[in-house]
Amino acid sequence: MIAMDILATFEPWWRFGAALLIGALIGLEREFVQQKSGDPDFAGIRTFSLIALLGAAAAHLSKPYGVWPFLAGYLAVAAIVWANYNTHARERGFEGVTTEIAALLVPLLSALVIWGEAELGVALGVLTALLLSLKPGLHDLARRMSTQDLRAMLEFGLVSAVILPILPDQNLGPFNVVNPFKIWLLVVFVSGIGLLGYVLTKTLGAKRGIGLAGVLGGLASSTATTISFAERSRDEVRLSDVLAQGILLSSSVMFPRVLLLVAVVHPPLLSLIAVPMAAIFVVGLAFVLWLARGSRAQQDQPSQQVGFSNPLKLSTAVSFGMIFALVLVVVRAANEFFGSTGVFVASVLTGLTNMNAITLSVSELATLGQMGLSLAAVAIMLAVVVNLLSKAVTAWVLGSAELRARTSRGFGLMLLVGLIGVAALWPGL
Repeated sequence: MIAMDILATFEPWWRFGAALLIGALIGLEREFVQQKSGDPDFAGIRTFSLIALLGAAAAHLSKPYGVWPFLAGYLAVAAIVWANYNTHARERGFEGVTTEIAALLVPLLSALVIWGEAELGVALGVLTALLLSLKPGLHDLARRMSTQDLRAMLEFGLVSAVILPILPDQNLGPFNVVNPFKIWLLVVFVSGIGLLGYVLTKTLGAKRGIGLAGVLGGLASSTATTISFAERSRDEVRLSDVLAQGILLSSSVMFPRVLLLVAVVHPPLLSLIAVPMAAIFVVGLAFVLWLARGSRAQQDQPSQQVGFSNPLKLSTAVSFGMIFALVLVVVRAANEFFGSTGVFVASVLTGLTNMNAITLSVSELATLGQMGLSLAAVAIMLAVVVNLLSKAVTAWVLGSAELRARTSRGFGLMLLVGLIGVAALWPGL
């Protein structure tokens, strides 16, 4: 309130100042690029600042005189940009229109500030400057993308921006627990986590080490990471130490991921599971650090490429949504007809392969008031214990002898802490 009063005192001068800063910020980025490349363009920090002031002044005049002053000013800027572009195109050939588009955008952003949308205008100005500065990284990313990567990006856009808005936001189906919009929103969220891990791996590269790949792989699927690393340990026994670290890191990352899912769906549940989850995470991370101390020589060796398949496919997203809806109904039916015993059985069976579905299901039921917090907490912890046990068995069956020895101890410690967590929560049922 005090800040608004201060700004009101300096009307309209602070708006002109904000518009000037937008132009100066974008112009500074353009000037920096020109200085670094030694290739001058038609507009730098001064020109962009003046364009911003012209747009702001024209927008200010449009208040008493209508839209015509702004339209005339904008057309004047467009004519200047067009003339300069034609001149440069004839002299040096086509070199892109990035600077020209930015010059056409600046008056519009300045007008937003003058017309009462200062926050939006400034935010878009900062995003514009940031986007311009990311040119090398974006071009490099585009060069390194495969057809599958591009398809994954487009499918995520389809999942999040096309399908989600058209789904009904109401409870339907058996027991009135299936909400298509909420279910698909969680599909978008989980798919986004997996895609983020995949993009970071592709962007940063597996050259940073198997440990990094394990952390990022854990964002997508710690089970898939365990299978991949365990199988690789048979072919590359000398990397067993580092691969074991990657497996345990990916499994440790699962716990912050589960807590994040619970926080999104039903935050009150965090008060019951945060401590045991954090304890397992700390134990797993501590064991990985202990392993790392004994394998520095191996970590110093050049790491080979760690392969990850694309985690996002439209069929996968649809399948997860159907599985989540089914688990939601099954857990609710188990609670209705068999009480807590039925919920525990469903939790154990689901936890063998997928922590996301059971976590989201019991959290959603707790949100709807159809399951108590204590029962939901125990169900999630049981699923965690079973999930850890299944990955320990997977590493033992598929991995080398060296990897078995290391992962069995790590998973054993994490399982012990998990069982203690279940025992601590059990009396609250």
